[in-house]
Amino acid sequence: MARHDEFKRFDIRTRNKLRAILSAKDDNTIKRLAKFRSTLGKGQLEALETILRSSALARAAKRSNPFPKTPPFFDSLYIHRDADLGALLSFIEASSRTHIKQLKQLAISLQKIDALYAAKDLAACRECIVETLDKNGWSHALLRRIILIRENLGQDCVDEHIEKLVLQAGIKGEVVSSLIHAYARDQNILMIKRSILNIADRGSINRYTRTLSKLTVKPFANSVQDFGGYLREVLKCSLIDALILAKFNSHLFRIGDFPIIEEVAQLLGKSELFEPIVATYNCMGSLGEYAFFKQSSAWLEYGQVRQYRILTDNYYDASNEQARMLNAELEKILKGWIGGATPHELVDGSQFTNHSYPVLAKLELSGAVTRSAIFNYWLTESEGQIGFEKQDLLNLMGLTRDLARTVPIKAVRTAAKLAKDELVKLILLLLLAKRSKNELDSFLLRKILEDIAFKYHNGSLVRLVQAYEMSHPYVAEYIYDVATEDFLAKLTKLAPHRADIPEIRASLHEWMARFTNDEYFLQRARAVRIDHQINRVRNEIDDHRIYVDPSRFSSWIEDEMMIELSSALTSTGSGKKGVSVTCDETIITLVMTQSYNAFCSNGVFGIASYIGRRIRHGTFHGHVYSSVVNSIEKSDRYNSLFANSQFLTKWNLWKEAYNSAVEKIIAERLHVYSKAKPLGLLTPEAYSPSKQEVLASAVTNISNSFAETTSTDDLCPTIIDYCWRLAELDLIVLIRYLKDQQTPLKNEKFLVEELVPAAAAVNSRLADTFRRELELSIDRKLSTMLGWFKRPSIVAPQASVALIFAATVAEVQDTIPDFDPQSGDDSTEEIELVGSFYHLIYDSLAIVVRNAAQYADRSRPLRRKFEIVPGKQKRLIIEICSSIKSADHPDDVSADIEARKGVGFQDANSYDKKSGISKLLLLASNRQDFELDQYEVVGNEVHARLVYALEH
Repeated sequence: MARHDEFKRFDIRTRNKLRAILSAKDDNTIKRLAKFRSTLGKGQLEALETILRSSALARAAKRSNPFPKTPPFFDSLYIHRDADLGALLSFIEASSRTHIKQLKQLAISLQKIDALYAAKDLAACRECIVETLDKNGWSHALLRRIILIRENLGQDCVDEHIEKLVLQAGIKGEVVSSLIHAYARDQNILMIKRSILNIADRGSINRYTRTLSKLTVKPFANSVQDFGGYLREVLKCSLIDALILAKFNSHLFRIGDFPIIEEVAQLLGKSELFEPIVATYNCMGSLGEYAFFKQSSAWLEYGQVRQYRILTDNYYDASNEQARMLNAELEKILKGWIGGATPHELVDGSQFTNHSYPVLAKLELSGAVTRSAIFNYWLTESEGQIGFEKQDLLNLMGLTRDLARTVPIKAVRTAAKLAKDELVKLILLLLLAKRSKNELDSFLLRKILEDIAFKYHNGSLVRLVQAYEMSHPYVAEYIYDVATEDFLAKLTKLAPHRADIPEIRASLHEWMARFTNDEYFLQRARAVRIDHQINRVRNEIDDHRIYVDPSRFSSWIEDEMMIELSSALTSTGSGKKGVSVTCDETIITLVMTQSYNAFCSNGVFGIASYIGRRIRHGTFHGHVYSSVVNSIEKSDRYNSLFANSQFLTKWNLWKEAYNSAVEKIIAERLHVYSKAKPLGLLTPEAYSPSKQEVLASAVTNISNSFAETTSTDDLCPTIIDYCWRLAELDLIVLIRYLKDQQTPLKNEKFLVEELVPAAAAVNSRLADTFRRELELSIDRKLSTMLGWFKRPSIVAPQASVALIFAATVAEVQDTIPDFDPQSGDDSTEEIELVGSFYHLIYDSLAIVVRNAAQYADRSRPLRRKFEIVPGKQKRLIIEICSSIKSADHPDDVSADIEARKGVGFQDANSYDKKSGISKLLLLASNRQDFELDQYEVVGNEVHARLVYALEH
C-alpha cells in the first residue's frame, strides 16, 4: 500500500497531527511520535509503522553520519533505507571505498587503544580514545571501550574524564545504561541479557536503540533476514560499527564479494593483541573468565572473540529454552574449538578446549562459563542421551555456574529419565526445578527427595541437606534454593502438617547461616518463626485461593523490568559506586506500576491466573451455589417440602435466579479491569491516595536499598512485598463487593413473597426453619470466601500490633505457663502492619514481655498501649507497664535496670538470648526506625516505651 494510502487510515485530525510531527525539524520528533503512538489502535499502529519505514523524505528525518561528531546513541527519525542485505552491503562497500583512508586510521587507533589497555596504561588509553573521538567521531565500538575502562578502574576509583564522556554519551539512555550493567562485575549477565532482549518493541520509535543495546549481548544474527535488519540499524550509528558487525556475521554472506569490506575487516582486531587482552583478567579465581565473557563484546572485531562466543552465546544462555540451530560454518568452528572433550576432562585440571590460545585456556580452566556452556552443548547435541559418571557430575557441579538458568530443558528431562543412579537423577531434576514450568518435573523432584530422605535420613529434609554438606555441598545448596515454603507445602510426606513447613524452612535458613557464616540467614529463620508464631495465635488456616508464584514473577521482573530499574538506579550523578548514588524516582515508579500490573494481570503467574483457575473455573460456583443448594436438598428435614409440587416449582425458580446471580459475578466481576471486562473488580492501573502512599514507600525503599548495597540483586523480594501491599488495597474493593452481595444473592423479595409462603402451605414452622438455614448458609459461605481474597500468610502476613503482642505472650507461655497479662490494651484503634517491619516490632516487644513475665508481679495486670502518632514522620508507640513484685524494692529494681542499660551492648546477642535490655539497646543502635524511648521505674511500675518510625 502506498504511503498516502496509509495516511487515509487516520481521521483528518489525526492525519494532520502526524503530518505536523513529520514536518517539524526539531529534536523532539521521537518524543512527539511516542506520545502520538500511545493514542493509536492496532490497525493505526501498523499504518504508522509503514509510513515511518517508507523511503519518502520528511523534514524531521535525519541522514546518518558515517563518523558522527556527537554521540549517536539516542533514537531519532532517520531516513529509512529499504534494501535487502545485498543492496545494503553494496552501499556499505561503496561508502567504505569513499572513506577508506579514515577507516584505516580508525582501525589503527582501535589497535592502539587495545594495546594500551592490555599494557594496563588506562590513562594513555583514555587519551587515545579522546583523540580518536576528535578525529573520527563517535561509534559504539569506542563507547564499549569507554565503559570497559570505567568498570575496570576499581571499586572506588573514578576518572572524571571518563565520567564526562559517559554523561555526554547519555547515561540515562538504554544504550549506555545497558552497556554499563552488562560490563559491571557485580551484575548477572544472564539477567541483564534477558532484560535487554525484552526491551519493549515500539517499532520505529525505538528500534534503533533496542538494536544497539542488543549488540553487546547478542552480536550474532539469527538469519540472513535478521542480519539485514540488524545491519540497517547499526549503520545509522557509524560506518565502523557496521563493518565490525559484518565481520562478526561474515558466515551469513560471502565477504570476498565485497573487497573493501574484507580489507577493512582484516585490519580490525589484530590477533597478536588478543592474548595480552585476555591476560588482563585474573586466572587465579573463578570470576576472571566470567568478567572476560561479560566484557568480551568490547572486542567484537577479533576473530578469537567470535570463536569464543559461538559457544558461550548459544549454550550459556537463559533467554531460550533450547539453543538455536547453528549455521553450518559456525557449527564447524565450534566443533573444532571444543574438540572431543569428555565430562571427565572438564574436571581433571587440564586444558579441555581445543584451541591454540594458552592464556585463554588457562582462564577457561579457572572459570566456570566455558565448562557450563560445554555441559549444555553435550546435553543439547545428545538430546539428553548421554551418560555421566556420578563423581564427575558431582565435581562438575562445583565448577559450573547458572546451570539452573541455562540447561536445555528437554535434554535434561530425558537424561533424568535415563539416569540409573538416584543422586545423578536428583542433580538433574534439581537443575530443572527453576527452569522448567512443567509440574511433572517438580513432582519427580519432590518424589526423589522424599524417597532419599526417608531411605537414609529418617524422613528429614534438613538432615539430608546436612549430610550432603560435606560430600556434595553444591547439591545441598541447590536443595536449599529450591525448598521454598511453596515447594515444601507440596512435600506432604516430609511436611505432613502445616506447622512443619515454616519449621523446616527456618531450619534450612539456619543451616545456610552456618554453611556460609552469614547472619543474614539467621534473620530469615527468625522471620519465618515469627510469622508462624503469629499464625499459631491467629489460628488461621492458610487456605487462601489467590496466589502469585514468586519465582515466576521474579523471572518476569528480571526479563522485563531489570534493565529499566538498573538504568534508574545509575541514571543521575556519576553513577559510579562509592562516589554518588542517586536514583531516578520517576522510572522506579514506572517500574513498580508496571510490575504491579503484571502481578495482577499476568495470565501465567498473576492474581488473575489464580482467580481464573482456582476460583472462577473452580471453587466459587461450587462453594456459593452447589454446596448451599445440595446441603438443603439432601437434608431429610425438608423432604415434605420437596414432595410438594408447588413448592418445588418456586424452589426451582429461586435456584435459577440464584445461579444466574452467581454466574454473573463469576463472568463479570471476578476479573482484572480491562476494556473487555469493564466491571472487573481488580483495578491495578487505578491509584487511590492510599495506593499512592504505598507506591511512594516502595520507591523510597528500593532507592534506600540500592544506596546501601549498590546492587539490584536483592530488589525482587522488595518489589514482590510492595506488590502484595498494593494488592491488599485493591482486594478490599472485591471483599466489600462480596459483602454487599449477601442481600441481592438471596433474592429476598421472591423468597419472602413466593418461596416461603409455598413452604408455609405445607408446614409454617418448617418454612421459617428453611428460610433461616438457607440465608445463614449463604452468609457463612460468603463470609468464608472473603478469606480467599487476602494475602496468603505464607507470603508474609499482615498483623495487628495486638496480634503481635498476643504472639509474644504465647511464646513466653511456652516456658512460663502461668504468665497471663490479663488486662486489655488502651489503644484507640486497631493498628495493622504489613511486610517484614513487624518482625522488628515482634523482636523488641518480645524482650519487654519476657522481662515482665520473669521479673514483674504476674498476679497483677500488664498494662499496654499502642498508638500511631501522626506527623511528618508517622510513629508507632508501644507502652508496656508492669508491676514490681511486693518483695522487691523499686529503688533496687531501678538501680538494676540502669546498671543493665550502662553495660556494653554490641555483643548482646552472644549472652542475651531471648530477653535483655542490652539486646533492646543493640536493636536501637542497628535500626534507624526503632528507638528505646524509655525503660525505667515509675512509682511501683516498670515503664517501657518503644518508638517505631513507620513508612506509611
